[in-house]
Amino acid sequence: MNVLFVCTLNKARSVAAERLYRRTPGLAVRSAGISPRARHQLSEQDLQWAQWVIVFEPAQERWIRATFTGELPRISDVGISDDFLVDDPELLIELRDGLTPLLGPPPGTAQAAPRRRRPGH
Repeated sequence: MNVLFVCTLNKARSVAAERLYRRTPGLAVRSAGISPRARHQLSEQDLQWAQWVIVFEPAQERWIRATFTGELPRISDVGISDDFLVDDPELLIELRDGLTPLLGPPPGTAQAAPRRRRPGH
């Protein structure tokens, strides 16, 4: 399955999610951002490739639906705010907690009980 992680700047959340899942058997993963300042801005080609788009905030899904016409892949919001740097250990915990129910545990991680999310996340 082709999974596209989309955040705002393609700098922390989507990049960290891509790194976390890039060695998952059965998944091909990429990342993009919605901002013109994004490292890789989301394109029509990205959406044609993707079978599943995972965003981190409702505004990202709204932007995708307002910007691109036609049939879109499945979109899911995992609700992780933009409070982290790409290598922040807390971001990795948030990503595991939010993505494991959708994609299964990332390779090399044990199936542990999810941690409680921080208030407001």
